[in-house]
Amino acid sequence: MPTLALPDMEMHYQRIGAGEDVVLVHGLGANLAFWYLGGGRHLADHRQVLLYDLRGHGRSSTPASGYRLPRLVEDLDALLSHLGLDHVHLVGHSFGGRVALAYAGLHPEKVRSLVVADTQIAAFQPAVRLRDWPHWARWRSELMQHGLTDPPADDTLIDFRLLAELGRYGNEVATTGRPAPRRIALRSRDMGNRGRENWSTMLATTTAPQDFEDETPLAESFFARITAPTLLLFGGFSHCLPTAHALLRCLPDARLVEIPNVGHFFPAVAPLRFAHAVDRFLGAVETGGGMPDVPPFAARRGRLFRRL
Repeated sequence: MPTLALPDMEMHYQRIGAGEDVVLVHGLGANLAFWYLGGGRHLADHRQVLLYDLRGHGRSSTPASGYRLPRLVEDLDALLSHLGLDHVHLVGHSFGGRVALAYAGLHPEKVRSLVVADTQIAAFQPAVRLRDWPHWARWRSELMQHGLTDPPADDTLIDFRLLAELGRYGNEVATTGRPAPRRIALRSRDMGNRGRENWSTMLATTTAPQDFEDETPLAESFFARITAPTLLLFGGFSHCLPTAHALLRCLPDARLVEIPNVGHFFPAVAPLRFAHAVDRFLGAVETGGGMPDVPPFAARRGRLFRRL
């Protein structure tokens, strides 16, 4: 498996497919398998897709520090330079969306287009408690129906700490012998025994918990620096939708696509729908045509909005 030696870590990556270069950045508690087993393999039918494990995740090593966004941007830039990639489509999910946004603002000349999938930004949206998420009651009921006796408490913040708990819940769903609820799809995040152990070790032994809470440089004024055409791709059940609408207002050239009946992990839950939306957007960028202005698209504040 290919790796890149950085001064303080080894970064694991994979490339699949052929064609225009697309870089996929996973979220916290996941690894490149989030994409490989989901939407990434469909995108690779027409493009060359670069997958990599963030530091502390997957097969990348776990240094004691260096988990703030500027350092993660440096990691990504080193990988692209190593592979000779200087103008890529960049796709990020959840925390990976923050990495992608930071990269696009700090290296705008290297980003051909940007896809932000279900990301929450503190500058636009405070942390959400489960009780304030409109779909929590339904989700909790599904968890209970699938054999879980201790779902998260109503006042739990939806943040990276909850991801560690979700890994445990995903394993409990798996061991009941019943399928995981489609909107939860916790098993799709590849949080098996090894993944949960790595995640717990990172939180306990590194500066990651403090670093993840620092969203520098993603202040509201930063987003004007992002010049690439941007697709905001969010689930209809997502707790991150306030961020989606704020980004739509702040980014110079952004489009919002809301996929109904899916939540935060929709790139893994509904990989074909995710890949279709991304592929359509990238194709329009590559041909210079912009987002297609045909049904079922409709105008929204002078931009385009689509419900798939």
